[in-house]
Amino acid sequence: MYSTKFSITCIFIFNVFCNIQFIFAQDSTYTVTVVEYGPNLNYSLSPEERLEFNTRNYVDIIAKATENKDMDLIIFPESTLTYLNSYATTAATLPPLYDVVLCNYSEDSYSKFLEEFSCAAIKYNVTIVINLTEKDKCDTSTNCDETDHIFYNTNVVFGTNGSLLARYRKFNLFGEYGKSKPAYPDISIFKIRNSSFGLMTCFDIQFTTPAFNLTRQHQVENIIFPLNWISELPFLTALQTEQMWAQELDVVLLASGSSNPSRGAGGSGIFLGKNGPLEQVILSNSSTKILSHQVSKDAISTNISLVEGTNDTDVDNIAKTLDDFFMLVDPTIAEHNFKVLNTNENSVTETVCHGDEINVLCCNFNVSVTVNEKIENNNDYDSYTYLLVAFSGVRTFSGFYYGGIEQCGVVACLNETVSSCGRRFSNYSNVIWPLTINSINITGNFSSSENKIQFPTTLLSSIYPLPVSHYTWDYETRDSQIIKRLELNKPQSRLLAFGIYGRDFSRDWDPLRNNTGNDGSGSNVVKGSLISLFLLVVVSLIL
Repeated sequence: MYSTKFSITCIFIFNVFCNIQFIFAQDSTYTVTVVEYGPNLNYSLSPEERLEFNTRNYVDIIAKATENKDMDLIIFPESTLTYLNSYATTAATLPPLYDVVLCNYSEDSYSKFLEEFSCAAIKYNVTIVINLTEKDKCDTSTNCDETDHIFYNTNVVFGTNGSLLARYRKFNLFGEYGKSKPAYPDISIFKIRNSSFGLMTCFDIQFTTPAFNLTRQHQVENIIFPLNWISELPFLTALQTEQMWAQELDVVLLASGSSNPSRGAGGSGIFLGKNGPLEQVILSNSSTKILSHQVSKDAISTNISLVEGTNDTDVDNIAKTLDDFFMLVDPTIAEHNFKVLNTNENSVTETVCHGDEINVLCCNFNVSVTVNEKIENNNDYDSYTYLLVAFSGVRTFSGFYYGGIEQCGVVACLNETVSSCGRRFSNYSNVIWPLTINSINITGNFSSSENKIQFPTTLLSSIYPLPVSHYTWDYETRDSQIIKRLELNKPQSRLLAFGIYGRDFSRDWDPLRNNTGNDGSGSNVVKGSLISLFLLVVVSLIL
């Protein structure tokens, strides 16, 4: 009898233990899908028809992503549901958070497509993040259009009960004429399975607000990041930017990008802080790819090995498909101070400085190389020249904003002129790589300031960043200086960029929304102003 009671007790305790373990396992992970989405490029459709088409596509993707598996969260990109310049007829008024379930709403007060996403969230039991143009009533403190409305670039989160769980209005606009910057930043945070998520959008990644509010003030470890990013060589292509930001802030970045290579857009991934990408993708044509993964709550605190990278053949195979992928070029590249990497020496040590007396930056380079002499002098093919570059000043972001920049790098150039850096040969199949870079050690001395941050920026010819296991990123402090060090750990022969990208927010200036500002370096702003109008027109056409 006692034996039977003991057995029943043991079974009961075992079952309770297993249930506790199961609940703990559920709460310690979440399953997420980020979507690299190819927008509808049929310009014969009206904005309303395009919205209807994309809504159907989104819901089909949700159904596919949740088929035969539990999915907690699915994220769609910026400006792919409704197109950038169509907000006047497709902008939506949003219901209050939490209170209204549009799927069951009897009144005809809100846009039909919002109801469809509310119903999809309920049907597929998944939290859905979309980006749209929000329309709100004006008040006396805002600039209004003739209809007394104000428009925002807004991320909307539908909870599994169909109501709005969160809303974020983009704070740092990339031009986006007709849309408004909110008077105060939305710091939007919500929870799934005991994990906190914060929202930001595209150009926000270049600034302190809301990024630092989320990651430093509120300690949010999962950042949802819809984007329609236009890649820029040599330091700001999409995946390159996503990886360096997640690595430096040591947070999970869930990046969902628009795929439109002819206009420079593309690049999505799930980045686990210092551990690097769980998966990432950039597509050679405008199409859609779903990235679905389970993410552990301790993904950034555990030292795990993720993407190890590919060999040169794999890099080449990807790069050959990207010849027609449009890329911007850093508009300050011709102003960088530089030295040509001397490949006649196996080991090169150089210092390159740039800036004025107040904002001087010195970059120290130690590079070792091996030259394949069999292919070095083949004039039938193209090969890159590497320059060691440094810059401290103010740059324009396509005329929409001026930002303080401090950067050091080894970059691939078409020839020995710095103005040729950040440009690619047009036919990748005609490029040879006679140089293997065995090691790089870059250090930069930066003044320690809350207004500054530095990132490790790396890029292969495939337009993917280096795996984080292939380089070391660290720092030391000396008095009021912080010395950042980036070191290459594995030889590379397909390198486009390897360096330190720094922002100095104290020198930022917004020409569109500020009448005056601290440019920090008047000469650069004056130079930039001559090309700003041209860039505004070009980028407007691109978008």
